[in-house]
Amino acid sequence: MMRPRLFIACAVLTCLLIPGSADARAAKASTVLKVRTCDVGSTAKQRSATFYARMFAVKGTDQMEMRFTLIDRAGDGPPEAVDSPALAQWRKSRHGVSRFGYAQSVAGLDSGGVYAMQVQFRWVDAKGRVIRSVKRTSDSCRQEGQLPNLSITRVAARPGESSGTELYSVDLTNTGQGAARFVPVDIFVDGAGADAATVDLVKPGETVTVRFTGPVCKRAVRAVADKDRAVRETNEDDNVLRSSCPVVGS
Repeated sequence: MMRPRLFIACAVLTCLLIPGSADARAAKASTVLKVRTCDVGSTAKQRSATFYARMFAVKGTDQMEMRFTLIDRAGDGPPEAVDSPALAQWRKSRHGVSRFGYAQSVAGLDSGGVYAMQVQFRWVDAKGRVIRSVKRTSDSCRQEGQLPNLSITRVAARPGESSGTELYSVDLTNTGQGAARFVPVDIFVDGAGADAATVDLVKPGETVTVRFTGPVCKRAVRAVADKDRAVRETNEDDNVLRSSCPVVGS
């Protein structure tokens, strides 16, 4: 099986100093790994993906490190690692920071490939000893022909028809190259499920506005497209929009 010739784009590196006690930092110690973008196209350079990883310091951490491995899940066999010397190096944070994030982009993906990124996270103390190590694998970026890509791009509100309610408008956008059919959309207000609907068809490049009735928002809203992942997409990691309460219009 031929392996794609990968073009490794410049990664975006963030190292932030966060105030707070060591106990607070340890309580928040975790990792994040997601597909930030997944682009399909007719040429190799158009077929690309960006994966974002983040980690938090644990007690005794002097430096944090990540190493990325691209995995191709296509076909009936076991997933295979894509050989890429550019991905072999460890990405390292500055000394003494509390959070470390890195965005790794790859291009030149094969048509028909189903790509994920495996990341090894490790925490190192001041003497260079590894005090913790975790390995995670992201969701997939699919390069399988004409697939949709769904996202919630806007949530708006206006006064409801009865006291204590609001009418919510949720924009569902398909940025993929394939149509999406029977897409469930859910809205949560202040953490509780408020309403749900199903959109019969969202064409490529189309935005459909879905309207809900729910309680008046006091803290936050969350809208989710295809929460059970029943619709196959190029990117399953961008279907949720969280925001503070929208300004109520007329």
